[in-house]
Amino acid sequence: MAVYLDHNASTPLHPEVLEEMMPFLQVAHGNASSLHQSGRFLRSAIETARQRVAELVNCAEQDVIFTSGGTEANNLAIKGFVEAGEATCVLSSAIEHPSVLQPLHQMEKTGTSYHVMPVTSEGVIHMEQSESLIRQHMPQLISLQLANNETGVIQPVQPLGRLGHEISGALVHTDATQGIGKIEVDMQQLDVDMMTLSAHKFQGPQGVGALIVKRASVKLNSALISGGPQESTYRAGTENVAMLVGFGKAAQLARINLRDRQSTLLELRRKFERHLSDFAGVFVFGSGAERLPNTSYFSIPYYHGETLLMQLDKAGFELASGSACHSEVTLPSHVLSAMGIQEDLALNAVRVSFGVDNTPQQIDKLIDTLNRLINQIPAAMRQAVC
Repeated sequence: MAVYLDHNASTPLHPEVLEEMMPFLQVAHGNASSLHQSGRFLRSAIETARQRVAELVNCAEQDVIFTSGGTEANNLAIKGFVEAGEATCVLSSAIEHPSVLQPLHQMEKTGTSYHVMPVTSEGVIHMEQSESLIRQHMPQLISLQLANNETGVIQPVQPLGRLGHEISGALVHTDATQGIGKIEVDMQQLDVDMMTLSAHKFQGPQGVGALIVKRASVKLNSALISGGPQESTYRAGTENVAMLVGFGKAAQLARINLRDRQSTLLELRRKFERHLSDFAGVFVFGSGAERLPNTSYFSIPYYHGETLLMQLDKAGFELASGSACHSEVTLPSHVLSAMGIQEDLALNAVRVSFGVDNTPQQIDKLIDTLNRLINQIPAAMRQAVC
């Protein structure tokens, strides 16, 4: 069986999550909008899931809007706010996920101005330049990811959001999909107005997520999907109860033993990067910044990233070359380009993202495999670029 090292793309379903979902796949039936007993049972299960998600990020239950995942939640946050007439100017960063960048480009075509916050060479949003942009453009919405999906670099959401609140009265949205289960995520401490979650990033099922919206301060336009009154009219359609139940259980589990999980993941990353540093010329992106404990994004200067991925896949190791949503694109990562990384180095980028089921022994085997693959490259070629 292959060693899975791509947990930022998606995580394995937790056995307890599957167990809790099974009755809703096998026995429970009906429509959660129905008034009969079966309908009321399903409605209760949905509200239990909503409560668990709310507890996960410390928000009010009524502020949880269930969606089909992080992409829909990001679209709802941006398009819903802009189309409600609440924003003529939006600020975001150059390293956001495509599900934020693409809606912003679409809104720009409708007359909404969109400005990009730059990042440092370590992949952190530049505080001083971003403050200057806030003062210059006075945005109504600022959208910033909590942690980058490629580099794992944690972003200064709270201080930048506070500047937005104080300077222009901007509302703040954060895509927190990569943070849950790896670092503490508290909506009140972050002081944000909207937050995106995705269940499959923390051992929940794929195809379900949420947009957390502070109803008291945020006005969104009508739903992206129109129809019935589900999710307070923000998302029409009969609810996928089994997926929501799984989401809720994963949220409950993500709160348990978080510090121990962080410590385990950090030890795996440190061990990997300690051995990785023995290879001449290897570069770890964002290594000087605070990162998610499970993420290492590196480049071997004489080994094309996609080629290395295929060789590792043949050897039984599953890694990634950056965003899973761009796995077929051969252009350099937009994240690394924003960091000012040279194209030849960026094209060699490979990401390891560990999970709690990974072991030190698997890291030893991965390092041995990398060593074997690298030694197959002629010495003259390796020495020429080191």
